Amino acid sequence: MLGALPVVRDFLRRLGVASVVDRLCPVREDARLTHGQVIEVLIANRLTCPTAMVRVADWAAAWAVEE
Repeated sequence: MLGALPVVRDFLRRLGVASVVDRLCPVREDARLTHGQVIEVLIANRLTCPTAMVRVADWAAAWAVEE
C-alpha cells in the first residue's frame, strides 16, 4: 500500500525539486544521497504522514520504496 506517495513523487519530479536543490547545494562525491533526494523524502513525509522529524527514519523504513 503506497497511499499518496506515487502522486507526491510525480509532483516533486514535475517541479524539479531535487534538481533545483542539487544545483544550488552540490554534494561530495562519496555521498549516498544528494541533498535534493533528502529534501524530496522530507517533503513526501510531511505530505503523507506528518509526524515528528525524529520518526522520519521509521516512516522511511516502513513506506519508502523506489518512489
